[in-house]
Amino acid sequence: MSTFNDKFPIVSIIIGIYNVKSFIRRGLQYLEEQSFRNFEIILIDDGSTDGSSELCDEIAEQNAQVKVVHKKNAGLGSARNVGLDVACGKYVYFFDVDDAVKPSLLAYCVNQMESKNLDVLFFGFEVITPSRNLHDTVSFKAHEINGNDELRACYVDELLLVRNGNGFAWNKFYRKSFLDKYHLRFENQRIQQDEVFNLLVYPHVERAYISSEVLYTYYIYEKGNTRSRFIPDRFDIYVSIREHFEDLKNYWKLTDSRMDDYLQKRFWSNLVTGIVPNLFHWDCPWTIQEKQSELNRIISHPFTNSCLQYMRDMLNGEGRLYYWAFRKADIHLLKMIYSSLSFLRKVKHKLNR
Repeated sequence: MSTFNDKFPIVSIIIGIYNVKSFIRRGLQYLEEQSFRNFEIILIDDGSTDGSSELCDEIAEQNAQVKVVHKKNAGLGSARNVGLDVACGKYVYFFDVDDAVKPSLLAYCVNQMESKNLDVLFFGFEVITPSRNLHDTVSFKAHEINGNDELRACYVDELLLVRNGNGFAWNKFYRKSFLDKYHLRFENQRIQQDEVFNLLVYPHVERAYISSEVLYTYYIYEKGNTRSRFIPDRFDIYVSIREHFEDLKNYWKLTDSRMDDYLQKRFWSNLVTGIVPNLFHWDCPWTIQEKQSELNRIISHPFTNSCLQYMRDMLNGEGRLYYWAFRKADIHLLKMIYSSLSFLRKVKHKLNR
């Protein structure tokens, strides 16, 4: 069994911390239960205001494997970049403290990285939504990848069209020298930083392994859902993510129509389930005139126009109503549809209880 070496840890576990005090001890307990012991834990406090900062310091005083860095709030991507800058490990793992990992995760990943000389390792995960009593397992067929062309060839089938998504950083294990060689760091999006990071990683990968092991449990909490809060630049973030997908598609010269279909349908989902609730979020400070201006900006974007044209004949029910409101570019109509549908969903939920 490995033992902790404070000068030469094999793995650096980087954890962004922002107002997650109730999860910290439980999350770190999963790491304490790891059979592989030579790792450091880097807690990046991203300007927490709920007592997480003090708890991190308290834990670090009691555990030599834990380091704490405090910084001003700038988002998870910024926090992880700070973690990468101070990490001493040969390998890097990004853990979300409100999730769970199997005790064998580090031992398994280190063994695979060493024996196969990998840049990146992918593994499966469980998805649990406690409030809805939902459970799903995402597992992959084992596949060793030798060369970027091979990653390109399997990307759509094995990495893109994955149930529950596969843009996460927590179901991947990275060689730090590989990340440093290509200056791979997270960008500043407030949400979905993981996906953009991995889209930047993929063009450089030469050695990878898609494992059939399921090692992580991802919990979806309604209150922590990124759609549950107002984000002023939400549309710009969605555009940036789409641009990174397009960059990868062009770099690899991908012509698979399934990727185009995925990107159009995803952008539509971003509009309906991301942008609309954002415009009418209770915390949105914009006047109705400012909301109309934002809607006009959204509708005039080429990605939106392309998406509406693509989706036109595929929609029914709620989708047709939203499509009509977008085409009219009328904020009052959009609000009426959103409010009515939200009310009907609440009534349906009460009736089904």
